[in-house]
Amino acid sequence: MPRLLRVLGFAMLCLAAGAAVAAPVLKRGINFEVWQTWIGRDAFLAPDFDRANFPDWRSRVDDRQLSRLKADGFDFVRLNIDAAAMLWAGDDGAGPLIDGIVAATERLQALGFAVIVDLHLLPADAERPDGLEDVIGTGGHAPALWERYLALVTRVAGRLAGLPADLTLFEPINEPDQDWNSYLTLTDRWPGQLAALRAAARAAAPDLTLVLTGGRSGGIAGLERLDPAPFADDPNIVWTFHYYEPMAVSHAGRPWIDDPSRYLTGLPYPAARLDDATKQRLLRDARQRIARDVTDKKRRKALDAGVGKALDAYRASGAGPDTVAADFRQVSDWAKRNGVPAGRILLGEFGVYREGADPAARLALTDTTRTAAEAAGFAWAVFTAGLTAPSQAFAVVGDAPTLALDPEVKAALGLR
Repeated sequence: MPRLLRVLGFAMLCLAAGAAVAAPVLKRGINFEVWQTWIGRDAFLAPDFDRANFPDWRSRVDDRQLSRLKADGFDFVRLNIDAAAMLWAGDDGAGPLIDGIVAATERLQALGFAVIVDLHLLPADAERPDGLEDVIGTGGHAPALWERYLALVTRVAGRLAGLPADLTLFEPINEPDQDWNSYLTLTDRWPGQLAALRAAARAAAPDLTLVLTGGRSGGIAGLERLDPAPFADDPNIVWTFHYYEPMAVSHAGRPWIDDPSRYLTGLPYPAARLDDATKQRLLRDARQRIARDVTDKKRRKALDAGVGKALDAYRASGAGPDTVAADFRQVSDWAKRNGVPAGRILLGEFGVYREGADPAARLALTDTTRTAAEAAGFAWAVFTAGLTAPSQAFAVVGDAPTLALDPEVKAALGLR
């Protein structure tokens, strides 16, 4: 606590003394993956691992490929950085990793991109400990790494402060899953933690543009719940939220969670296109996958029922352009109530998991979400590039040698 109070006090002095710097102008962005080749802690810390190549896309794509993305119409990159790797490396080992982040940022800026350096904390698992829960204290974990993380934020912000102010932004945390079980805003923990993150960054970078978010995993509900008044004295803030609705379409087939959406794939979009014949076909296909992949009879029975309920819920949702526009109006209303210009709002992630999506639905949802963001005056960053794994997972890139987007994807993103 004494250290936190010192950081807060120093940051307030910096804010009072520093001159306001205009935030970089963001319009159309693209996320770069945390890893091109996924890595756990033990492999990362092994003596033979190339930690000098961090982030690891730096040695896998060349400037001509990156320039293709710029030519296609992207004006900024949200550079997802595995923050856990810097915690694994320790104070001494984190230095070269931060050097790599700065080098990657400078390389992208030399090509004309603005860059959001996003400390992309992920949930912890057996191979990747020291995750989001261990930093902010969620999921039954103690916030054992909170002080270390604040120090890391200060350290990274200090390095970014020396880069061009009109091309550099810093997002100190990704999708904080705080306050899902808090019913009264008075009991919310996230506002205080967000203030501490802002102060930690400001201690070393008074004028660096920060990208901040609400709790509840960084969605609309978390942003609406947040009172930005304590941050109103800071002119260099962009507020961000993520949006993947309807999840039944955007996350269909995702293999990392064992729920009905893993088996219920190929849904049409908008939901009004789900007629009775299509419903029966999708239900039959889903239950065939369950019978093939799930051996436990009790679990199979639950999933059989679950996919039916999920289909009914999706059709009843009426998901389509009107529901997306209504959701984004909630963000616009929050911004207006709090005096936040629409140009300071960023849709930081949206996209569709390719393997489980109907191709036409994927394009339609991408177009709908992007169009709604632009109509509201928000900048956007699609998730994700697919730099070395095109046409996989959430990738928008369709060709690895050139980093070319498929023409249909370019059209859905409104790119030239």
